[in-house]
Amino acid sequence: MPERTSLEHLEQARELVWEAMQAMEEAQRVMFKAGDCYVTQVWGDGVRTVIEMTDRMADIAGDLSTSHIEIGRLARTDGARGPQG
Repeated sequence: MPERTSLEHLEQARELVWEAMQAMEEAQRVMFKAGDCYVTQVWGDGVRTVIEMTDRMADIAGDLSTSHIEIGRLARTDGARGPQG
């Protein structure tokens, strides 16, 4: 079995980051629903915690997006250099 190239590893990492971004977006949607429930049903400290968590999740999503872009940029740059092993 031939060893994988750095570009193949980069593409796999990029795909995994993309999947993580999709999962984070779904988690944010669920947290927003939880926040809606707290507002309509409970109202209390939970609302503040949900808001703080969704803010942190937005920061993480931004970091994931930046990572996805940087991995793609690295793959394009290295791919333009020609074959490597």
